[in-house]
Amino acid sequence: MSKITHSYFGALDNDKIKDTDVIWESQSSLNNHELDLWLWAAPGETLDTQLLDAFAATLQQLPALDERARVALLQYLKEDPNFIAFHVDEAQVDGAENLQATQALIAQAQAAGKDAIAATDFVRAMQLNNISLWCSNEDSPIVLDYRIDPQGSDQILAVKCDAQGQIIEINWES
Repeated sequence: MSKITHSYFGALDNDKIKDTDVIWESQSSLNNHELDLWLWAAPGETLDTQLLDAFAATLQQLPALDERARVALLQYLKEDPNFIAFHVDEAQVDGAENLQATQALIAQAQAAGKDAIAATDFVRAMQLNNISLWCSNEDSPIVLDYRIDPQGSDQILAVKCDAQGQIIEINWES
């Protein structure tokens, strides 16, 4: 069990949790958009001050992390445009609701005489919705969840990073 006070995260205590759970949460603003920050820990896990320090340093460089993540997202979507195609298909269904960003991108592409949404435009329209910091995941303890039209779609591109914010992989999740 672990109770500590950290200079960035404040008082942390995972004594009362029964399963892996959020032990700290906050909100941050990036590009005029609010996002949630969550620190996850397992019960009985020793909270590593060095890992928490690395998380804090990475969060303090959030604009740079977002920029690196968007470069990786662009590469990912250029190599595999299925995430874009999925959203285009969903947005073109009769009665589609809360998919305004995707519908605007479709209209923009059509107005430009293009058959598809450009990956650069799609990535620009995506929102970073939350960041999870995992005390118990050594390989990719930071996960950035990017979404488009979060009110109408639960699909996520999860950008997974090491504790210093170096991108490890991107996974399509829901």
